[in-house]
Amino acid sequence: MSEAGALATITDPLLVEERAVINLRFSRRVWMFIGGAAVIVGLLAMVFTLTLPKQYATKRTFLVLSGSNPNDNETIVATFEGLMSTPGFATQLKEEAQSKLPVSTIQGMLSVDRPPSAAILEVTIQWTDIKTTEQFSQWVLPTLRDVIEANQRQLPIEQRIPGPIVQELFQRPIREVVYVPWYMGFLGGFALGFLVAFLIAAFRQYRQPVIGSTRDVADALDLPILARLAAMGDGRNANPQDAVLGMLSAIERLGSNGPIHRLVVVGAESDLERSKLVLALGCAIARNFDQPVALIDGDLENATLTKLIGASDEPGLAECLTGELRVDQTLLRLENGHTPSMLAGMVPPSGMIRVMPAGLNRGGSLLRMRSNLHQVLGGLSGKYVVIVDGPQVPGPVPSTQLLSMADATIVVVTEGSTSLRDARFTGDALRSFTTNPVGAVVLHK
Repeated sequence: MSEAGALATITDPLLVEERAVINLRFSRRVWMFIGGAAVIVGLLAMVFTLTLPKQYATKRTFLVLSGSNPNDNETIVATFEGLMSTPGFATQLKEEAQSKLPVSTIQGMLSVDRPPSAAILEVTIQWTDIKTTEQFSQWVLPTLRDVIEANQRQLPIEQRIPGPIVQELFQRPIREVVYVPWYMGFLGGFALGFLVAFLIAAFRQYRQPVIGSTRDVADALDLPILARLAAMGDGRNANPQDAVLGMLSAIERLGSNGPIHRLVVVGAESDLERSKLVLALGCAIARNFDQPVALIDGDLENATLTKLIGASDEPGLAECLTGELRVDQTLLRLENGHTPSMLAGMVPPSGMIRVMPAGLNRGGSLLRMRSNLHQVLGGLSGKYVVIVDGPQVPGPVPSTQLLSMADATIVVVTEGSTSLRDARFTGDALRSFTTNPVGAVVLHK
């Protein structure tokens, strides 16, 4: 085997470990997906059920006897049951009824039921046309007798089955209208949709295990967990301001060696929830501690914070890194009434919080970020508490210098969204890139 082939067969030990400890604790969003899929499929099945045409069933009951021996009766009943389910019987029934329907259709119309421990066969013909069901139903017994007699003629008299083998019990057949109730269609579709969606979610989590609890965070990141919060704007987070203030207390304990003037918030993935948390964190500091705050969108690849405040067309960090604009020329005021609804009641007075968007020429600024970032942060020193919505770590944006210039770093992970592999890589990168205090915040949805 070649070296390349040998390397291709090596199993990633991290992946093996993740799959060994996988659990099926889905997030709220995943359960909503499963429930929504089940309801949608159930409704579609219900609509399909309502569009199905009515079907008519004609049932005849036959007594089958083969003499006084019960074992012979049991054998002949089972034989006739199997015989009437074959394509050969359907072919002969088609000839007897002089029908033009395909043999496969006639075979599907006919069903045979056999009550336990009884020499009885219940033969039902079901179709969308009542005349067709009546036509085929009345020819079942004559066809069966013709099949028996045709085979009996070839046997010696002493080997023939004695007596009247088959006779109809009731003078009139049972006629019914058959339809599938709408609720049965809904329940069947709901169960099918739930099962398929559950299997998809389970397979996805098997292929890429995600964080399902704070214990997973501690194992993957190997960092102190500062807080576990509901996502900003989540209906379960009745008072997001109190939740953010609780996180601020934990951050203060994290920076016990000195005040925190530069806080960098990063994640294992590009996540809108992290940018929402950065925005809420800046508002809480400015409003409750009466300190001006500068928020910087340092994620030049995704610019999630910039999109969140609707400043995608504004210059910002990219232009500062290239030297096209000064820092003060890119800072935007965050005014009440022009902010996301989840910040209602949290926005500080005008001028207390400024935002530096990611900028326009972001692609050309990635290489300059390493050498010019200290100038940007230096221009804000002493004027603002700086909170940087940082990039994915590790990621394409140079983050070593960004992390080294921070007083403290917060890594945000989301239950049910952040993969265990990404969280583990992020924890390793943070321990390698910075000696400043680092803590984790867990968001749950």
